[in-house]
Amino acid sequence: MMSQIKNAIKNPAGMIPFNSTEPTFIIKMGSKKICEVNDAAIAGFANKNPIGKELNDVVHIVPNAGPNITPVYFNEEWFILKQEILLWEGSQHLKVRLEGREGVPDFEVMQSLKNMIGFLLHRVRSPLTGIQGYAELIEDNSDINESQRYLEKISAGVDELFNLLDDLDDLEKISLERIDLNNFSANPFKIIQEIVSDYPVEVQKNISFEETTSSTPLQCNSGDMRRILSFLIENAVEYAPADKHEVTISQPTQNSIKISHTGNPIPKSISEQLFYPFVTTKARKLGIGLTMALLYAKRYYGSIFVTENNPFGEISFLFCLPPSEDYQSPSLL
Repeated sequence: MMSQIKNAIKNPAGMIPFNSTEPTFIIKMGSKKICEVNDAAIAGFANKNPIGKELNDVVHIVPNAGPNITPVYFNEEWFILKQEILLWEGSQHLKVRLEGREGVPDFEVMQSLKNMIGFLLHRVRSPLTGIQGYAELIEDNSDINESQRYLEKISAGVDELFNLLDDLDDLEKISLERIDLNNFSANPFKIIQEIVSDYPVEVQKNISFEETTSSTPLQCNSGDMRRILSFLIENAVEYAPADKHEVTISQPTQNSIKISHTGNPIPKSISEQLFYPFVTTKARKLGIGLTMALLYAKRYYGSIFVTENNPFGEISFLFCLPPSEDYQSPSLL
């Protein structure tokens, strides 16, 4: 703690220590009360001044998400919490900044991509249907073994392309409209059990769910929650060590689900744009599963974070939803 104080930012008395357009709060150490904010914090708090309130009454903090990350929900958006010791007006304060997330597509970007995908689906599916029809006609009228072999390859290639188009179609159909959270409730433990039961027995035995006494229903449609968790579990199983497939699923807080595996870390070139579509290390994969999971989560004001990416530990994803009305956010101080 002493080293933190020695390296603390020093500000002359009376100077407000803000150099960011991101929501920023100054908190008096020991009191937990907000004593100064910037304009972005006021705007995000419905243009009301949060000075005098405790920080955990203004923002929702997800505790113990990972060693180097703290997700925060504020003004219907998700941020990464950054904090530093501050010597201001002659006393010790905590400067808390809500940093915007990089590498996560916003609604405008995804709407543009969806429009492009819709155009491609229309332009590509039609000629493929024609090719498939002609191949079937030739196949029905051919007795030559060599031609039959080539036709089988054509048919397999066309089927693969149609499967890819079906995946793109699923992505394009996801609505970007947000949903009233009060209308839905789903039991994550039951849904996880159903998802895991669809895997082969040799994979099932290496997937564990750490159910705790705090396991509670989440404000999400059960069908959409199944989609979100299916994508995350599938991703973990695919990238877990091939000989073990060790995957751990837990509910660290009332409003979050964590999926971890012990495979190779995500390369930096991939991790920086992990939630964008078509980002993948697999040659025959579209790389849209995590994008779809994120879009479904966003409909419920939620998000997905990579909380650990450690070559000597775990690779962890955390699915977060906003707090329910009776949830008490933990304190930083």
